[in-house]
Amino acid sequence: MIYKFADNRNYQDYSSGRVLYNLPGTTSFPVRLASEIYQRCAAVLSAGGVNAPYSLYDPCCGGAYLLTCIGFLHGREISGIYASDIDRKMVSLAEKNLSLLTREGLQKRIEQIEGMYAAYGKESHLEALKSALRLKDVLDSMDGDIDIRCFTADITRARGLTDYINNVNMVITDLPYGNIVSWSGQPDEKQAVQGLLENILPVLSSGSLVSVVSNKRTKIDCERYRRIEMFTAGKRKITILQPVYRE
Repeated sequence: MIYKFADNRNYQDYSSGRVLYNLPGTTSFPVRLASEIYQRCAAVLSAGGVNAPYSLYDPCCGGAYLLTCIGFLHGREISGIYASDIDRKMVSLAEKNLSLLTREGLQKRIEQIEGMYAAYGKESHLEALKSALRLKDVLDSMDGDIDIRCFTADITRARGLTDYINNVNMVITDLPYGNIVSWSGQPDEKQAVQGLLENILPVLSSGSLVSVVSNKRTKIDCERYRRIEMFTAGKRKITILQPVYRE
């Protein structure tokens, strides 16, 4: 694919398990691609008169690796980051990762890494500490705090999302697919995707965008949305949609 916005640079500071937390069975996401998706959505929103700061939601967040990377890369343009998942264990991991976007949470992680380096003296711990300090510089350059919320929800059946979040400008989500993760609670993929797209509508703001990452075979279609853009990156298909509100 041709990148329009995201630089081809070293993103090793964002490697899963380096500073960001991970667990066995969790997935990461290409950092440059995450940045590109965010920036394409931001460009469309801005062109439509919706200017930053933006609020961002991932209803299939897993460990919130994607959201956390976007938060560090584009946090100066973001007012809120919201994450939900059907798996409570993943929500707990998402909370830990998104806490890194707070000074208190990142400082706690720095102290953890310092402790590991003091105890074991591994080069990998030293490199992780260097990455954490660079991320601290990124965080210190941001104005204000990002509103962060994590909650448990089966987005294919969820009702009452407005009890947790509202006025979301941008949804970016990597759908469950492949051998590592799969849909829970809803075995039919078509119905799961349809349910997701229907259920997030009440929390979207006017002019919002929904970017869905899927495998190339998955059909992303809903009569209540119009497609803004679709592109592929390796085995992934990215579909950017906008709600259509009928009077």
